[in-house]
Amino acid sequence: MNQDTTLSQMDAEKKSEEIITRKPSLAEGTVTSHQGANPPDFNQLAINNAIESIGMGRYQWQLMISCGFGFIADQMLLVSISLVMPQASKEFGPRYGTLLSATQYAGLGVGAVVYGLIADLTGRRLAWQTSIFGVSVFTAICAASPNWAALNVFVVLSAFFGGGNWDIVAIDLTVLVLLLLIRKGFVDSLWIAWPLVVNFCCPAGATPETCTKANNMGWRYLYIILGGLCLIMSVLRTFTLGMSESPKWLVSRGELNEAVASINTMSKVNKSTYVMMVDQLRPHEHEDSKSAIKKAASMVGALFQGSKQIRSMICLVILWLLIGIAYHTPPSTARERYPVYTVFLPYYLEAHGATLGDGSTYQTYRDWSISSVVGIWGPILSAFLVQVPFLGRRRSMTLTACACAAFSGAFTTVKNESQNLAFSSMINFWLNALYGIIYGYTPEVMPDAYRGIGCGLTLACGRIASLSAPFIATFGDVTTSVPIWVCCAFFGVIGIVSLVLPFEPGDSS
Repeated sequence: MNQDTTLSQMDAEKKSEEIITRKPSLAEGTVTSHQGANPPDFNQLAINNAIESIGMGRYQWQLMISCGFGFIADQMLLVSISLVMPQASKEFGPRYGTLLSATQYAGLGVGAVVYGLIADLTGRRLAWQTSIFGVSVFTAICAASPNWAALNVFVVLSAFFGGGNWDIVAIDLTVLVLLLLIRKGFVDSLWIAWPLVVNFCCPAGATPETCTKANNMGWRYLYIILGGLCLIMSVLRTFTLGMSESPKWLVSRGELNEAVASINTMSKVNKSTYVMMVDQLRPHEHEDSKSAIKKAASMVGALFQGSKQIRSMICLVILWLLIGIAYHTPPSTARERYPVYTVFLPYYLEAHGATLGDGSTYQTYRDWSISSVVGIWGPILSAFLVQVPFLGRRRSMTLTACACAAFSGAFTTVKNESQNLAFSSMINFWLNALYGIIYGYTPEVMPDAYRGIGCGLTLACGRIASLSAPFIATFGDVTTSVPIWVCCAFFGVIGIVSLVLPFEPGDSS
């Protein structure tokens, strides 16, 4: 190796180390990560340096838009199930209609884990391209369900790809402001469903004897429209907003030529003059003879190496389990929604004398829209909070979790519709702020080579935890305040656990 090449490598390493030790900026489109006992090697640092040299440009903006499609698709799934359940139940007459959401959460959880493994074993690009397409196909097929069993099957298949889509988005994007698109997808689905439910679904109190397919097509139209929208997003993601394979994943696999090609593609799209050469990276041995099962086990094991990384994973699992149960949407409209707190609260308030309006479809969708729009601003606050040196990610999570606990507990004092709407909006605001930080923080502290399975496992914990909500809502006592205060306690624990997390991305320690 000649002297110029050696100096080039030393310069790349020095610049990369500088990037690792400074605070990351959301505006730059790059995020550095702590790796516990497995700090980034020279090649990872060199890739970080290359991305920094290229800078924010068209490639990152295309990636953001594509990720936004993923957020919208995920929220379409979650929102549509709450809108479909009551309408399809009138037609099919299932014994436990609210358990349809449990089916969806099971699919989301399995999809997150499986797609996480696929992303780490075969690369991000394939999983990225197939996830929304799968959602579009099976969401549209849901509209053809002839009975309740078939609807459950198609819902779980759609959710499987949805879980993978959510996981893949988490791997390469942690810009918190983009979580605005979560709520945008939420509101879009709501506004699409509103006229369909009012005009093309059976009236309240209908039974399978009086509610036929012909006069209950609204929820089917909703699934067809959402499936079509997802198909359009899938085509745009694949052919218009294309992405190269992740260079960090490629170097972790020892595929240095491919990693350099990916970096140079990024530079070309951004119209940057930066050009990376293979000799800027160090070749290393890569073990590729293991079976898929052994590779998967090895990747999971790598997530728990070193005391700090172990502590980080345990805390993240706890956070996602708790928020999977406690995270919810506006209580005023959540009779068929998730999770525990939201499912119980409307019934609890009515049982204790609260007057929540006339319960009309107009009021329901109006209140839902208002608190959803208010919730949009939560992630904007998060984006500012995490940049405050004293707060960072961890203390910002604590602050937003405590706010959630305070407003959730105070909600039990609601006595009229105005108070209900006001508290719903504030809870939704702080929940989105909290969720945005946790979602952004999780991939930041995962080892680059195992970020897919790491995000998949933690996100799956949240989905699996949410499975409890439909069962509690179906078989629980809606007049007791215990679930409400339990969820308040969960938010408090989230705040405490956030302070115990060992890593603050951007710290030099």
